[in-house]
Amino acid sequence: MNAPAPQTANNPMTQTAWAAFRAELREFASGQLPDAMIPSRFVVLPELPKLPNGKVDRSRLPAFTHDDSSGAAAYLPPRTPEEIRTAAIWADVLGVGRVGLRDNFFELGGDSLAAAQMAARLHAATGTQIGLRNLFDHPTVERLVRHLESRGTEPTVGVKGHPRSIASEDLSAEALLPDDIVPAPDALPASAGPYEHVLLTGGTGYTGAFLMRELIDRSTARLSVLVRADTPERAAERVRATMEQYGVWRDGDEKRFVGVPGDLARPYLGLDRETYRALSGDVEMIVHNGAWSNYALPYRRLKPVNVLGTQEVLRLAARCRIKPVHYISSLAVYPGRPGDHHWAEDEATDPEGVVGGYRQTKWVGDRMMAQANARALPTCVYRPGQISGAQSTGSCATDTFLNATLKGCVQLGAALEFDVQLEMTPVDFCAATVAHVALGGQWHGSSFNLPGGHPLPWDQLVELLAECGYPLRRLPYPQWHAELTAAHERGEENELARFLPLFGADLPAEDLGYKGSRPLFGTTNLRAALAGSGIECLPPERELLGRYLDYFEAIHFLPARAERTTS
Repeated sequence: MNAPAPQTANNPMTQTAWAAFRAELREFASGQLPDAMIPSRFVVLPELPKLPNGKVDRSRLPAFTHDDSSGAAAYLPPRTPEEIRTAAIWADVLGVGRVGLRDNFFELGGDSLAAAQMAARLHAATGTQIGLRNLFDHPTVERLVRHLESRGTEPTVGVKGHPRSIASEDLSAEALLPDDIVPAPDALPASAGPYEHVLLTGGTGYTGAFLMRELIDRSTARLSVLVRADTPERAAERVRATMEQYGVWRDGDEKRFVGVPGDLARPYLGLDRETYRALSGDVEMIVHNGAWSNYALPYRRLKPVNVLGTQEVLRLAARCRIKPVHYISSLAVYPGRPGDHHWAEDEATDPEGVVGGYRQTKWVGDRMMAQANARALPTCVYRPGQISGAQSTGSCATDTFLNATLKGCVQLGAALEFDVQLEMTPVDFCAATVAHVALGGQWHGSSFNLPGGHPLPWDQLVELLAECGYPLRRLPYPQWHAELTAAHERGEENELARFLPLFGADLPAEDLGYKGSRPLFGTTNLRAALAGSGIECLPPERELLGRYLDYFEAIHFLPARAERTTS
């Protein structure tokens, strides 16, 4: 009863003006952004909460609720029978009170699994087959119904306006490093090593666990690990749990690191002033591994963590003491093109052909590192291929796209025909390389390609699966896709369900590989940096793949093989 009234409750003129302003914002966004990126709600505030330095304090922005009066004026009710039926299904699937014409399915809490459920419900109600790509490309009731009424087909992969990408010219603009990211005038020079204090981001991820192991083993430095958590204790617990999960935790490791509660997507990494100042002055080197790795999300959704987070890391590196930044990028920053192409270990310069939200955020981060280095902020860039299991133990992450594809094909009993080659980089090889180079402090300004042992054509991977006890039928892509979607609609469990939007009826999305592409990645810098280190990469052949499959079988990620095939 005593809840405070909204500031505009007694000012209808202000409410009317703000409603008009929200309508203008939506109209402007519609002309500038793909449909999937248009916000479902616009909230107008009298003023933005500020930090002491004048920047926006995101932590004090009001939380969005569906009952928020600031968003109510934006609600447009469905009008036609088709719109009403679609909105009702969305509301039921998402568990929300109401769905307006322009409410975004994914902004309301939808994900790939909810999208699949919604598509099945619409199919049952209307008899119309709705591909998940339709929903990702037309994520509002208004746009989806209009698309279906026009009998539109799923977009051809690779056309201009890729649903998860931004245009190449916009990508170049996104990659411009802000002017304030320069070494502070009073900053201490970079340490020449050996380093006593290292900051690691992404320490609760798969690669992060192995980076922890290598940084601990190869140095005496104390580590600060940025983790999303409420307390330092909880942050440290998360790091330990991940290392234990992949078998790389050792007694005594708890004495070598501290957890730092923070968030890459927030200004100042979500740190309080005291912690930020302490890290600015004490940290001597940064390994930036943190990122949101999701191929199904668009650039704008990934940008706060993958792009703005990288900017915040560079800002920290430029304060109080200059800190070299070692950035984990990806071979995906190189443009995808059919035919033979040689990519030297140069800075990423050509955005044309770099499509998909995740790949584009990595390209932007890669470019910003080169600009930071030109501004006297030392950086190194590491570009692994698809991170695969540890060559030492076979332990693998189960949430990568490659491993989801392997399991999905095993569950379906069939593999798609796909003319691509994989660059599989074992996680422990990647981590050892980064730690060795970063701790040595001799290669600032360099980029390193880490393609793995040798390229592995997809067809050869399917042959290796059969030799190791998982024989699969080989199907032309359209037939494989039809079987996969039919199995999903029957309610059969499949690991690829959450990635279905990446598979069109006729072709996979370009994010997943380029038909007929034969890139050759130069490794001159890598070979020179690893000379005499003893760090080597095993080729992706039967011995290594068998080790991965043994691990998957042991943790019940893959079903047990009826007949074990020996070497």
